[in-house]
Amino acid sequence: LDSLDQGAFLYSEEFSHNPMTDLPQMRYLESSVFHVRPGHRKEWGELVKLYKTIVEKADPDAHWATYECIYGAPSGTYVIFSLLKSAAEIDKGFEKGKSFMAASGEENLKKLNELEVAAIASSETNLFVFSPQMSYVGEDWIKADPDFWKPKPASAPAAKGPGKKPAAKP
Repeated sequence: LDSLDQGAFLYSEEFSHNPMTDLPQMRYLESSVFHVRPGHRKEWGELVKLYKTIVEKADPDAHWATYECIYGAPSGTYVIFSLLKSAAEIDKGFEKGKSFMAASGEENLKKLNELEVAAIASSETNLFVFSPQMSYVGEDWIKADPDFWKPKPASAPAAKGPGKKPAAKP
């Protein structure tokens, strides 16, 4: 460990969409950080609302939770978390991009682009994998999915049978 960052974040229901809470069943966490340009919070809000409207038509099962950083990052920093049950959902997300484009229409795509340019200074998306070996989870998580969160140890290799000796060296 060569560095550590900390922050305090406030959940934004307005900027979230069908947030999932079944954490013990999830295997991946996609995290997107957006830095909103100073003085452009209004455009950010319009961008998110338009995006949510299109997603509701194109991919009603989509889900994410949005948090605004109130300590530990520059003003106007938003983090969006999306939980995934499997890596296959990443591929499905790329496929659903086509239905998003179709549901948007040319006018909305143009508006999304304008709002993105006006509102967003920078963004970054990362993917994290949940690891039971590196996690300290509560008993409720273990009970929810014991095969994942507390896997049984691998069995030891079978012992060699009696009387079997290694081959002699020539």
